[in-house]
Amino acid sequence: MAPKFVAFMFLMCYVIVKNVESAKLQALPLPSYIGKGCLRDDPNLNECVVRKGAPVIERLVKGDPKYRIPKLDPLVIPELTIKQGTKQVGLTMTCKNCELHGLKETRFVKARVDEKKKHVEWDFELDQCMFLGQYSVSGQVLILPIKGDGDANITVNGITFTYLYDYELVKRANERDYVDITKSELKFNANGMKLKLDNLFNGDKLLELLQ
Repeated sequence: MAPKFVAFMFLMCYVIVKNVESAKLQALPLPSYIGKGCLRDDPNLNECVVRKGAPVIERLVKGDPKYRIPKLDPLVIPELTIKQGTKQVGLTMTCKNCELHGLKETRFVKARVDEKKKHVEWDFELDQCMFLGQYSVSGQVLILPIKGDGDANITVNGITFTYLYDYELVKRANERDYVDITKSELKFNANGMKLKLDNLFNGDKLLELLQ
């Protein structure tokens, strides 16, 4: 359940990226913190993308209402529900007032741009992030019934994620080419995780030792 919850939170960040893409399609002028881009024929294009892109990502974490980008650290999600398994063997977990902390420390480490295939991959690293919120959970794992609610603290370490997308160049009425993202994906991995759910098993101290 917890790994799925963590992956879903990063998926929420991915959805925000999709909203940013939609905003770009409206051909708004680029913000001042996005400087001159890289030349497509640059033999060191991938390195240039990282060098130019890293400061922009650091700025975007702060949010930009004009481009429909919310503040990303902390990223606030009013309510999130995840269901896994069946009613007989499975869990339903709801987190309210969820906050994701730590995204401002994200590092843009590598880029791979394939002009011929119109395919791009961006690699990111994050040492640690933390999810805080009010949780409630109910369900059953094997023969063990699980039910509880309280404060949740999920700390994830050694995070790597890759954003991949395919694109086409579309010429518009002003005779300029615009990037149209046709397909995108987010891949996520983590080396470790610590999970603390207060009042799990409705306060049964013996069962809470299983956490």
